[in-house]
Amino acid sequence: MLAAYIHILALLPLTAQILRQEPRRDIWLYGSIFLAAIGTMVLLGVTGEEVQSRGFAAALHWSELTVIVIFGGLVICKGPQQVWRLAGYIGGYLLLFAVLAAVFSVLLYRHDPATVHGPALYSGWLWAHIGSSLVTYALVTLAAIAAMAYVVQEHALKHRKPTRWSRRLPPLRDSEYMLVGFLKWSAWVLVIGIVSGFALRYVEGSPIWSIDHKMLLTLLGFATICTLIFIHEKSTLRGRMAVRFVLGAWLLLTLAFPGVRFVTGYIVG
Repeated sequence: MLAAYIHILALLPLTAQILRQEPRRDIWLYGSIFLAAIGTMVLLGVTGEEVQSRGFAAALHWSELTVIVIFGGLVICKGPQQVWRLAGYIGGYLLLFAVLAAVFSVLLYRHDPATVHGPALYSGWLWAHIGSSLVTYALVTLAAIAAMAYVVQEHALKHRKPTRWSRRLPPLRDSEYMLVGFLKWSAWVLVIGIVSGFALRYVEGSPIWSIDHKMLLTLLGFATICTLIFIHEKSTLRGRMAVRFVLGAWLLLTLAFPGVRFVTGYIVG
């Protein structure tokens, strides 16, 4: 429980970036990202949650770490325009995941979750599948947060009433650029995840072409992402419709990744 408290506290400085009068890419932002990453890694080290674990809390914690690493890399490498202005909202999202993981793993249910074993554990397909799944979900998460920033900015511009929250977010055009860009990258990575998922079934000796809930939701998410990219390229899709596609893809992949872990761990299990 102490590790969970430390983890939550480590995410507070990143979340507090939302309260800054003028968000900046400075030492305080870098420090908050570094502290969030260290706090999450310490928690994983203390709890022993392995990346191949099928537990709900492990899925949330490893997803948090992947989001932090990708976002931190984009900030340091000066990625998409003003992506660092999303820091506070990303911190709030990660804080929500941390609280959910703490509640379900410590207060409501106590057991050792299942983990991958047997020949699959030593297969490169397993690590390709896990890595691509985490990266895909992190990219779609960043796209969803950029989509929410787009909605806030669009509302402020439409009513000609900028708020202190909208002034701290990336401009409307940058938010749109990020939400589509993150989705394009996630589509390429998700292809690796789908292929490695089928290969992993072969290694485990399971029916390759059987479609379970996780695979179905993943394929639907992939179809949603590809549809948005196709329409955007062909007809310059803009505005709320693009946001709906992004949030739909995020919801499907949330159900496919941590959602399935939740059902198997706390409902069926």
